[in-house]
Amino acid sequence: MALRSLSPQELAETPTLLSSFMGRAGGRCKTVGQLLRIYRERRIELDPGEDPHDDLRVDRFMEDMANERWREELVLRIGVFGGERRVIDGTHRGIAYLACLEDGVSADRLPALHVDC
Repeated sequence: MALRSLSPQELAETPTLLSSFMGRAGGRCKTVGQLLRIYRERRIELDPGEDPHDDLRVDRFMEDMANERWREELVLRIGVFGGERRVIDGTHRGIAYLACLEDGVSADRLPALHVDC
């Protein structure tokens, strides 16, 4: 596995495989940053009993990261589809990472951010 550092800006701009998320449909695949915005809008409306994809796990990931209980590196896997790079594993972790930064958690307190190339 070849790891390289990933900046929060790169993470936010990286497309995922998801074109719909938390009941919000769309035609194009969303970036991690776009998924964070959808998450912020939809999480208060979503009942945990009606969360078949366990999207609310982002809250647990955020809590673990913000409270320094997430000790290992945060590694996302990126694949190439039709010539375009997309996050294929770690989407919810990436959303949580960006949310922590947005909430004012210092990057120094968060796990190191890497991508598996």
